[in-house]
Amino acid sequence: MSLDAALDQVEPDWDAVIETNLKGSFLMAHCVAPLLPRPGGRVINISSIGAQTGGSRPGGLAYAAAKAGLHGLTFALARELAPHGCTANVIAPGFIAGTGFTGGWSEERVTAIVAETPVGRPGTPDDVAAAVLWLASEAASFVTGTVIAVNGGWRMG
Repeated sequence: MSLDAALDQVEPDWDAVIETNLKGSFLMAHCVAPLLPRPGGRVINISSIGAQTGGSRPGGLAYAAAKAGLHGLTFALARELAPHGCTANVIAPGFIAGTGFTGGWSEERVTAIVAETPVGRPGTPDDVAAAVLWLASEAASFVTGTVIAVNGGWRMG
């Protein structure tokens, strides 16, 4: 999606991306919130580094906006669920190899991103899963309303 495209073309694309990446998470949270164990329930959303960087390529307007919106949704959920002993957090992965999400990227682009990553390697699905497991554990019971960056130091802060 680009600002150069006609409005009647971009609006359906915008709506589809927002519906998938933001509205879907809201509806799921709305449905499961009453069913969460109290205390101890967890909401863990998966976002993207794109929420903090504006996306990784031109035309990523809706995706970046949806993922940033998911951060705001997660913060609001954390506030609403905290009195019930539940937490809500969001994970913002960076470049994660082997997911198919970057299938169209050139080898040069992947090499450049890995070279800019302080840990010197791409992330793996297991890296994201480890963050999810920790947030779901009792060890993270005092962590709520937080963005966990899983990006090998590519973006800090």
